[in-house]
Amino acid sequence: MSFFLSSLKQSGHLDKIYMTICIVGSRKIVNEDDYGSKGWHLFAPNLTILGFDADEDACNLANAEIEARQVNWAESHIPLALWNSIGKQTLYVTKYPGCSSLYPPNESYTQRFNGYIDSIQLDRTIEVETTTLDTFCQSENIKEIDFIHLDVHGGELSVLEGASEILDRSLLAVYSEVEFTDIYLNQPLFGDIDIFLRNQNFTLFDLIVSKGRAVRKSTPITSLNRPGSLVWADAFYLRDLMRPNLNTHLQTPERILKLACIADVMNYSDYALELLEYLTLNYGNDPNYNLADNIIESLAQIPELVKQGLENLPIVNRLRDYITSNNIYLAPAKTKIKGNTNRRPRGSANLVNKSEIATSSKPSVCKFLKFRDEIYKCTDYLHRNGYASHNLVCKDWDIAHIIFDLSDGNLLDMGSSDSYILKNAVLKNVQGEKYGIDLQPPDVPLQEIKYMIGDLMDTKLPDHYFTNITCLSVIEHEVDFKKFATEVSRLLIENGKLYVTFDYWTPKLKPDFKLYDKLWNPLDENDTKNLIEECKSFGLNLVEPVDWSLGDAVIKPGYFSPGANTSYTFGMLVFQKN
Repeated sequence: MSFFLSSLKQSGHLDKIYMTICIVGSRKIVNEDDYGSKGWHLFAPNLTILGFDADEDACNLANAEIEARQVNWAESHIPLALWNSIGKQTLYVTKYPGCSSLYPPNESYTQRFNGYIDSIQLDRTIEVETTTLDTFCQSENIKEIDFIHLDVHGGELSVLEGASEILDRSLLAVYSEVEFTDIYLNQPLFGDIDIFLRNQNFTLFDLIVSKGRAVRKSTPITSLNRPGSLVWADAFYLRDLMRPNLNTHLQTPERILKLACIADVMNYSDYALELLEYLTLNYGNDPNYNLADNIIESLAQIPELVKQGLENLPIVNRLRDYITSNNIYLAPAKTKIKGNTNRRPRGSANLVNKSEIATSSKPSVCKFLKFRDEIYKCTDYLHRNGYASHNLVCKDWDIAHIIFDLSDGNLLDMGSSDSYILKNAVLKNVQGEKYGIDLQPPDVPLQEIKYMIGDLMDTKLPDHYFTNITCLSVIEHEVDFKKFATEVSRLLIENGKLYVTFDYWTPKLKPDFKLYDKLWNPLDENDTKNLIEECKSFGLNLVEPVDWSLGDAVIKPGYFSPGANTSYTFGMLVFQKN
């Protein structure tokens, strides 16, 4: 999980960064193979993901999945076999297709180890056309690639050799599978790739062995200290653009900021911080490269550092001339830090109006989603606190606000199929019974939840039983407000809370299609006021006045909107029974 990117996104520093990722061997096997959901989404909409795989079916599947998700970045998977030359090669297709390679499997060797021969055993061979990454980039007028991930089972060096132009022109980081022994016949090994990348001024940052060891079949014993031979690992290489003797056109503030962002996504937060400080101290008179406030804001998320006093940290002292004088994370009485008059300050609105979810202050809950950055903050809050992010990440705005406020007591989620509120209530260890009601059963039920199939306007549940009731993006689907308010009031205990979120826009939207086999009727200001009045007539009163101000129509075509010409946002109301 990235450490600095949420702050950089919020302050607008990512707006001018255009990030291009290349994945060679892009078959998606596990969730971790989806780059968009691993933190890179924060660069969207300025994010391009290019996937290459020799398996056309795998590419078609990945492209269909991306289209169905309606992501807000550009991603495409191209059925090409990348190599160091243009021509024909033999593809050795293994029993497990994910281990196929342009090198033949070394079966006589791998059969000596447990678990390897079953995956790597040759199934068949086919002839494939190969090309180079440089050739592809030239044909598609792709000028830059910033990050490359290689997983082509022995062919990683050949792909790099075929990408020498793009590597020299723009590449900042390489994530490559490497082998230490001949799983495939005549394949290059780690040492070959390491020499190649070091000659290109890359620095090895890490080797992640994980499951990359092999235990021999013939022996009944295994050492606890040396659990098998080292076979493969994931190697992470990054450039060091701070080196004073480095002679490269890449040593610019724009590239250094991009490198810091890549290091942060890859969880090298110490290197990311070093680069952000270097940028600030060397280029900080340009507000585009003054990251002092971002550094302070991010460090403020670590309780131990806050406890000892951020103003006492050496890095804060080094950045003193670049920190705004009204920085809310530093104690004014304990520090002499002052803002630099040569830089553009981050306005007080940025400091005050940043998402309260990321701090310990209580957020407002009767309002509308105004900007997409609020979603990023809420997703970051969920991740930092060990909660589950929604599969539609835009709904993290709803989830984060509610789970932040949710108290102990019996909980009912109305419209609960695969409810992320219930999942997160379990993760938060909310005490009390947890119920969900929906017209259909969940795909993945949790044993801690009591699921019901039924009508949320007539639940048949006992009177005055629930402390909290949640209803997320349901009431716009043929829900009668009066019946809804009647049922909620009956179910809630005195002082119990109702959390409601809904699709919203003013002026009124009138979509001509259904969602979930129900009419879809996004609320406008009139509808929302009617809902408030119906609830009030049954003793359900808002916990605070509604902030009726709107920002962007955040949900739009290409970003989770179900309609090609439909843009809107989300609304949230919280009521208390009294």
